[in-house]
Amino acid sequence: MLALSAALLCGCARSDSARRDPLALTTATDLDPSADVVEIELVAEVASKEYLDGKDALVWGYRDAGRKGAKVTVPGPLIEAKVGDLLIVRVTNELPEPTTVHWHGIRLPALMDGTNMSQMPIPVGESFEYRFTVIDAGTFWYHPHVRADMQIENGLYAPLIVHAGLEPDVDVEADRYFVLDEVKLDADGTLTETMGTLDYMVGKQGNVRLVNGVNTESTVLSVKDGARERWRFVNAANGRFFNLSLPGHSFLVIGWDGGLIETPYTTQTLLVSPGERYEVIVELTKAENLALQTLYYDRGHDLPDPGPLDLLRLRFKGTAEAREPLPAAWGNIDPLPVDASTPSRSFVLSEVDDGGDGKPRFFINDEAWPFNVTIMGSLGQLEVWEIVNTAEMDHPFHLHGVFFQVLDVAGVPETRLGWKDTVVVPQSATVRFAVRFDEPGMWMYHCHILEHAELGMMGQIMVMDTMGAAAASL
Repeated sequence: MLALSAALLCGCARSDSARRDPLALTTATDLDPSADVVEIELVAEVASKEYLDGKDALVWGYRDAGRKGAKVTVPGPLIEAKVGDLLIVRVTNELPEPTTVHWHGIRLPALMDGTNMSQMPIPVGESFEYRFTVIDAGTFWYHPHVRADMQIENGLYAPLIVHAGLEPDVDVEADRYFVLDEVKLDADGTLTETMGTLDYMVGKQGNVRLVNGVNTESTVLSVKDGARERWRFVNAANGRFFNLSLPGHSFLVIGWDGGLIETPYTTQTLLVSPGERYEVIVELTKAENLALQTLYYDRGHDLPDPGPLDLLRLRFKGTAEAREPLPAAWGNIDPLPVDASTPSRSFVLSEVDDGGDGKPRFFINDEAWPFNVTIMGSLGQLEVWEIVNTAEMDHPFHLHGVFFQVLDVAGVPETRLGWKDTVVVPQSATVRFAVRFDEPGMWMYHCHILEHAELGMMGQIMVMDTMGAAAASL
């Protein structure tokens, strides 16, 4: 199996490697020696973690049960596989309530999708085996889809990478995965249970930002002058939008949610909304006090501008060796053949400030989950989905079970070709994308601001086969 850098592939959270590199991720232990099978044992359980020095927070997290003595980590263990592998993950629930595991962005059979529409939640003290073949290369993640706002905030999320043939030449130990998050802590360092009106309206507002579970005030990344690095980003936050910037540098974007894009492009800032993933190449030039930052982004509801916020500081040590040229060809993607005859659907996103209990409510087509009507779709049918946002804030729209191609945003055609499963729908604007379901069954769609989904902005589509029947596996 292809591997990430040794800095990422530490044995456990307290290993020597982890002490040297605070951003090191734990890697899940593959229990199957076969070349084309990855078998993982995870336990979801309660543990403690220091987000603030010397102050323990009670968290929920994943433990690699395949490694003796392993402890819960936040984020959970990184799972690595390659295209074509059979992935088997047995999850034991030692939490105080039921849970599931949703494989965010992975195309797989509906029964393995980990939502409360595709499986019964895993009861306390019991286990469930997820088993599917991974068919797409890219940067993914996994997390619960039961009370996701609370369970993910508590620490139940983890990275997943699927490799394929093309691997751009980057500096040694410089293929990095950054899980971006924030948590809301009380003064004693514990996760607060207090939810204000703003937390419900825009997603829970954290006061401590995290990269790979580490407080950004403590996050220092050792790099080399002249290094070429590959950075993979996922936004695991309940509601924060990360608008990334590396002063004096640019990002060469090589991948979106669904893997490598056809033609990379350069940008000075990179917006990553909740649930989205991006892969970039950075060419590092030594500078004093260089830091990866998140900049203000107007996502609506008059949120204040706190100014640039550091996520991780770069410390230069040594000079990198020259690398091979970057590939001339990247992703090989055919545009979906949309024309005037392609059937379309319209989804209107809306919100109200008070649903009667002091909390806002969020709707799709004036319906609130779970009291919404299931829409019906046909296997293999190409469609255009029109997402109309009438609300006063941006919503990241996530669709399960499939990738789609964005056609236009607020009337501006999307000229870059790549696969997405989560897209930002700007406030008072419309996004259109082309999609074709290639797996039957029940699939969710929702805003990935987790409080919005739990407060109604979620729905489901039943994809039927050509004979009008659901998948035989359902």
